Amino acid sequence: MAFDIELTPNFQKEAKKLSRKYPSLKNDLSNLFEELAEEPTLGTSLGRNIFKVLLAIKIQR
Repeated sequence: MAFDIELTPNFQKEAKKLSRKYPSLKNDLSNLFEELAEEPTLGTSLGRNIFKVLLAIKIQR
């Protein structure tokens, strides 16, 4: 079964803002997308093949 990762415009806008504060966010998201490619059902099921994934940002200080 094939899955697609869909990013909402609001998510993209907020991620861009957060990436200024947390430079590692882009790399963290990239790693998450790779994990989702291997295990598409990662996270909490919301039903109807929709999953919620929480992401911990690595803070580099």
